[in-house]
Amino acid sequence: MENQEVEFDWGRRKKELFRQECNALAVQFRVRDVVPSSATFLFLLESPHIQELRYGAPVCGASGAAMTQHLFGDAYGHVALGILVGQKVEQRTSSLAIQRVGLMNVCPIPMQRIAYGNSALAEEHAALLSILGHLRTAGGSVAYRDEDWSIVQEILVESLQKRLQALSNRTLVIVPCGRFAQKFFGLANVSSKHWTVLSDVPHPSYNNWSKPAYQSVVTRLQKLFQQEMEKLGLEE
Repeated sequence: MENQEVEFDWGRRKKELFRQECNALAVQFRVRDVVPSSATFLFLLESPHIQELRYGAPVCGASGAAMTQHLFGDAYGHVALGILVGQKVEQRTSSLAIQRVGLMNVCPIPMQRIAYGNSALAEEHAALLSILGHLRTAGGSVAYRDEDWSIVQEILVESLQKRLQALSNRTLVIVPCGRFAQKFFGLANVSSKHWTVLSDVPHPSYNNWSKPAYQSVVTRLQKLFQQEMEKLGLEE
């Protein structure tokens, strides 16, 4: 029994140390969720990268531009959805439809080492960044032989749980985009009678939303989005 208590205490201590490391990276590299109080559609994505760090919102690169195009057509050109929702483009954010979109990342700090550049913090927390990189590419796996991977995954799940629970009383259509977001949404295990969850939507990277293999679910997303906008009297 004593040995079990020692192992438990050490596991708890390791978790706290990893959490502290995540918080240390977040001081400089965190990209906050953008979920306006008016949002009725919430897109859940993986993690920020270089463009997201630059603009301070999720999906501010090519993936965000693909989302804008598929949801709004030519109304906003090729401006990434994160830039629009984050109100980084003057005048264009007057659209009420844009204000109905929320964006959230499972992991609020980059999971790819390259996003940190030559930061001294990245060197200091290289082991954690290596784990984040492995989790990012782990596919549908939810259990790992490496205890540290499991601990860091728990930290990500708990963070996502807390942020989703804060939205549980809001009427939302939630769209986890891609296998990573779908897996973590399932692990978070937060539900609400006020939510509609749209499953199996791919991540918009690599032009996935335009690929024939995904046209059925993307078309379903577009129709649902349009229906929500029409319901609110917000046709573009």
